[in-house]
Amino acid sequence: MSAISIYIENGIVTVSYEEKSPENITKRLNQLKEALNVTWYGVATVLDMKPTEGSVRLFKRWARDPLLSSSYQEMPESKWKLLLTLIEGQTPINLQHVSN
Repeated sequence: MSAISIYIENGIVTVSYEEKSPENITKRLNQLKEALNVTWYGVATVLDMKPTEGSVRLFKRWARDPLLSSSYQEMPESKWKLLLTLIEGQTPINLQHVSN
């Protein structure tokens, strides 16, 4: 399985990937932490964030239910896509040369 699926049909590019829900964010962050055998500071570094207590708290805010928590903060799409790619991998895109 690929984390991000890219389809090209009739010149239209479609990208699909796993839903970004609090449950999936929690699951994927924990998978990354366990797979790399690092602390939460290490997870922050891998996600191109500063390895600080603020980054660790941000992980918790990303994983909260927005309807139940006033301290919820949405996880940026770029971080979600990076997290999925780090966990699931990405199939290389094979572009075929189109001659006119």
